[in-house]
Amino acid sequence: MLPSLALCLAGLSTAFASSVALPNVFVSHEGETKGFFRNVSGVSIYHSYHHQNVTTGGKAVLFVSDIYGVPLLENKLLADSIASAGYTVIFPDLFNGDAVPSDDREGPALNLTEWRSRHPTAEIDAILGLAVDYIHNDLKISRIGGVGYCFGGKYVPRFLAEGKGIDVGFIAHPSGLEAAEVQGINGPITIAGMPMLSFHIHQGITNHVLAGELDNAFNATGRYSTEAILTAKNATYHTNFYSGAPHGFAVRPNMTVPRQKYAKEASFLQAVLWFAAWL
Repeated sequence: MLPSLALCLAGLSTAFASSVALPNVFVSHEGETKGFFRNVSGVSIYHSYHHQNVTTGGKAVLFVSDIYGVPLLENKLLADSIASAGYTVIFPDLFNGDAVPSDDREGPALNLTEWRSRHPTAEIDAILGLAVDYIHNDLKISRIGGVGYCFGGKYVPRFLAEGKGIDVGFIAHPSGLEAAEVQGINGPITIAGMPMLSFHIHQGITNHVLAGELDNAFNATGRYSTEAILTAKNATYHTNFYSGAPHGFAVRPNMTVPRQKYAKEASFLQAVLWFAAWL
């Protein structure tokens, strides 16, 4: 962790002391994972616990990944890091073993049309619905936070709708997010983005939130459109933008570039602070 982030965490811990308790947390960039996989009704789910002997109760975070899914080491380390903040983290394999290979980096050359057709929204919704039921019924956890990265940033708002199961949300550089999904948000949400690319809400029949080259990434114009919707709803929300941060910065940035490293660590802290305050 950057020294400035450690100081920031200490200061914020003092500032929030009257309402929330923040543990000594940090985001892991490398090393071995701490969780394990379990098959739940045909879906492989990565589990990570704050204390490995505590498997029920407390609060949970549903981890909704990018297109690289559970095979990507950085995703599992991020899930473990969130767990270290005091949560049971449930990370389902959204793609049934068909995640995009980690070597296929996102960008204009990556064609995801055929891959996306194999993983329609209804199928992802069903897997996440199963995970929510598992958290409630098997793990006996009532309060659920959701984190969504890139591809997964579309689905946390969907499950923040009334009665869908997520109570508090964090999303980073969401892709494919629709205005109707933002409108349906019914809980506190914080968003991490980057000020790049062209992004707007299309007011046509499909009402999609669109973007430029990098997989419908969330940027400044999308921020204003989203904030307008959330403000009109009197929602509890927060947005942060990280300069010099590319799409995917919250999961797999170039850690040799200080601004990218900071963006990953600060966005992790953003999520942890949000859950500490609202979950």
